[in-house]
Amino acid sequence: MEPEMFPQNKIHRVYGLDSLVKKTSDRLKVEEIYLDGKLKKAEDVDEEEKSYGIFMHSLVLSNYAEVMRVNNKRVSLVGDEQEKAIFYYTEQKGFDKSLIESIAPKVEELTFEYDDSIKVSTHLINEKMRIVSKGTPEELLKRCSHMLLDSKFVKVTKKLYKEINRVLNDMINRCSIVYALAIKDMYKVSRGVNIDAYVNGMTLVALIGMCCE
Repeated sequence: MEPEMFPQNKIHRVYGLDSLVKKTSDRLKVEEIYLDGKLKKAEDVDEEEKSYGIFMHSLVLSNYAEVMRVNNKRVSLVGDEQEKAIFYYTEQKGFDKSLIESIAPKVEELTFEYDDSIKVSTHLINEKMRIVSKGTPEELLKRCSHMLLDSKFVKVTKKLYKEINRVLNDMINRCSIVYALAIKDMYKVSRGVNIDAYVNGMTLVALIGMCCE
């Protein structure tokens, strides 16, 4: 039997994407990131992390904020406060959303919201399809069989489960919002794809914590 990811007496339950986003007019900031088995301040996450490239590209591809331009000049950013915070964070790190999306175009028919707690987008990268999911930690993490560590897909063990659970609890105590980011690569998708299976067997990339500015 696999160990329980979230013992109910130890974790704050999060309900749905509406709870994840939180209807707030306060501007959010990406504050903490758990990547490669280490929890760091967001500004300190850089190329020293071996999974940095995969993480940043996944973060960009999972962001649904839209840039409105007039004469090639950005005039506004459309999206909720969480999406805007991710956009500004990735931009400050030097990642161009438009460029990355042109390199890894979205497959619209395989982009959806699952069970009100996970958002899924699928992107063409070379000859494979990369599924990028973000959602409430409770729902997404239980669908992850692997974790990204030093740019390698590592099977999650009981020890790793406990460590992720401990870090998540710490982040929830400090941050206004915490969500999980995961990926999965596929080389072929049948027409009658089972959506539940589609978002199972994923690889945890990171936990992202946000705070109000």
